[in-house]
Amino acid sequence: MKTEAIKVSTEKLNGRYYTPEFIVDNVLDLSSYHGRIILKKHAIDNSCGDGSFLVAIVRRYCKEFLKNNSDLHLLSEELSTYIHGIEIDEAESKKCIENLNNTVRQFGLNNVTWDINCADALTVDRYNGKMDFVLGNPPYVRVHNLGNSFDSIKKFSFAQNGMTDLYIVFYEIGLKMLNANGILGYITPSSFFNSIAGKYMRTHLVKNNLLDKIVDLKHFQVFEATTYTTIAILKKNRNQKTIEYFQFEDRNKFPFYVDTLGVEDYYINGNFYFADKRKLNELKNILTFTTAKDHFAVKNGFATLADSFFIGEFDFKEFTIPIVKASTGKQYRCLFPYRNGKLISYEELVGYPFIKVYFEKHNEELLKRSLEKNTDWYGFGRSQGINDVYRCKYSINALIRGLSDLKLIKCDKGVGVYSGLYIITEVSESELKEMLYNDDFISYISLLGKYKSGGYYTFSSKDLKNYLEYKYSQRNGFENEQFSIFSYS
Repeated sequence: MKTEAIKVSTEKLNGRYYTPEFIVDNVLDLSSYHGRIILKKHAIDNSCGDGSFLVAIVRRYCKEFLKNNSDLHLLSEELSTYIHGIEIDEAESKKCIENLNNTVRQFGLNNVTWDINCADALTVDRYNGKMDFVLGNPPYVRVHNLGNSFDSIKKFSFAQNGMTDLYIVFYEIGLKMLNANGILGYITPSSFFNSIAGKYMRTHLVKNNLLDKIVDLKHFQVFEATTYTTIAILKKNRNQKTIEYFQFEDRNKFPFYVDTLGVEDYYINGNFYFADKRKLNELKNILTFTTAKDHFAVKNGFATLADSFFIGEFDFKEFTIPIVKASTGKQYRCLFPYRNGKLISYEELVGYPFIKVYFEKHNEELLKRSLEKNTDWYGFGRSQGINDVYRCKYSINALIRGLSDLKLIKCDKGVGVYSGLYIITEVSESELKEMLYNDDFISYISLLGKYKSGGYYTFSSKDLKNYLEYKYSQRNGFENEQFSIFSYS
């Protein structure tokens, strides 16, 4: 099944990626779509593409039916009645029907009247409240790429926060289709765990006790696109208040059970985090910690918006400072047209012939930037980091896989930092290194779930500050400053 439901201009935006068979089987198994219970139960894939999910659904239905009944005419009627699909692309919907026909021929069936609708799922309501199972791989398209469909999408409750993705809306569509005891099983991006766009959806899932199982595929790439995915199983009318959490075994391509979690374990500060209870408890302690006194400031380095111009090697030394590239730990020179945090006048700057020639040569390049308000064309694009140049600090890279990737560099007064973060603290260098160069830090960063290609994780200045303040309090006996701000709202 392709991850497409809206026609947009390019292959990349359409997201024409097909679901591997092993993922389809995992979604169906986790959704309990197997055994005698699937007979005479309505199942729909509301963005069915060429039918990857529906082919597997029909194959399971036929096998189960034929275990105890050889009436092919009745089987044909049940397939027409209980199997449903929606696909906006006419060519894909025809492929889906062709694939379904090829599947049932293996069981001696011909001429099934398939309920495959060539339509926009955003506008279809005939299935609402009737489905026992909603299963599939909904489209992954950012709202700003949806053109004329933008207004209709923003009418959905799940699309009220941030720059949403279409797959979030399909969760709402799927939930509306379920009957009172229905089950939804999707593979989608995992970004709804902590994105602004997923805020309303997370709240809705928690308040209505809908989340039943989660499989976090972490860095495992199911599709050709760099999309980090999860299998989410939602269930109406659940009796239990816990969920089952699984991780994905890359080698065997199968989810393995990790832990049973309560909402108080995985719902922290309004976001979703998944791991075993012990790790989640530590994460919760860090994320909900507050301190009476800040011991660390963590900030973003320079944002010149023209690094090739401002950073490198120059034929002049005036108005330049040493600078560390936090992502690599390497040192360069930086053209720094500032004094006491203020941009110097252009006249003073170009009073030096070599500098004047340099600016005139690159004038057009600098003017093309989208500058921060009240910033002149010859200064940095953003003001961040400028006022801290003449303070001692530590640069640190914000993209790591493990401890061997971590680069903490002490920067003396007068040294700038770019392409990463920097830490300002009175804590000694040795103690700072002890807090960062250990497995606890790597575990914390991985639990945040901010995945990048190549097995890397990233983290923000806030993430790093939270960790440092908490660990420093532990080391120095300030645990009493901690309090929980966990909330179900």
